[in-house]
Amino acid sequence: MSETVVNVKFLRNETVESVHKVNVFTENSESELFFPRSSVKPFQIIPLLVESEKKNIFFDSNEIALFGSSHSGEQMHVELLNKISQKYEIDLGLLFCGPQRPFFDTYADQILKSGESFGPQHNNCSGKHLSMLIFSKILNENLNGYQNLNHPVQIYISKFFSEIFDDSSLEYSTDGCGLPAVKVSSHKFLLALKKIQSSKYQKFFESVFDAYTNFPEIIGGTNRTDTNIMQASNGKVMAKSGAEGVLIVTNKDKSYIFKCLDGNKRGVDLAATNYLNKIGLINEEPYNYLKSLYSKNLQNDLFVDIKIN
Repeated sequence: MSETVVNVKFLRNETVESVHKVNVFTENSESELFFPRSSVKPFQIIPLLVESEKKNIFFDSNEIALFGSSHSGEQMHVELLNKISQKYEIDLGLLFCGPQRPFFDTYADQILKSGESFGPQHNNCSGKHLSMLIFSKILNENLNGYQNLNHPVQIYISKFFSEIFDDSSLEYSTDGCGLPAVKVSSHKFLLALKKIQSSKYQKFFESVFDAYTNFPEIIGGTNRTDTNIMQASNGKVMAKSGAEGVLIVTNKDKSYIFKCLDGNKRGVDLAATNYLNKIGLINEEPYNYLKSLYSKNLQNDLFVDIKIN
């Protein structure tokens, strides 16, 4: 069965101004190769949980949430990052992700007004990078170079990916934060979400799922779409956005990959929230928020009509 295609159209004065095409993949769809980007994070942190348990190290649920986040760099995210780094004695100067303006403009403006500059702790992927520094420490490996594919941390993760995706020839590129970015088929990604629940990794996946659904505000942040989806679910739903118009959603029974063909964030967010509301997984609030955001100008007047079919 081919994937469902959702068209998100923007009309100005009844004229189509732009169209975003979004593929919706389910377990029964034809398979396509894609880069999950940050939507792979729920899988990516499981090797850390496996090895830390062997050393009798158990992370709090909010810590796991930060490790699997692409956070907005709000004050709560930065404070939690600092708290975890102190707890595990990690120098944040080792974060490879680099400085970034926080996605959350209010906090970003506060930082600038205070005369401070943006740092790697504000980077949306800093939680994942911190987890890999902790992972390096647990493995008694050098904390420098953890971002390289030949570092023991990345070797461990790539072996885990090959196992759960049932693919020994996975290819990698480089993500925006400097870490390896895996390429995988949509079918194998969705199958992994099902298989892992009856595998030796089941309890670790449950810990990740619970962290996401219990702390959705850590995963993204204020009015981020994956956060809004989880908060609006009619039951427990895990959602994770990725760059270039990717979003994965699962309630553990059924899973979905949304991929905007032009890589546009507004396209995938509108299509996913509309689709998930129609099938009853979430309420209408996330879609209504986005529709209002993208259809009004600075004077709060409607200037475009959004059609989805």
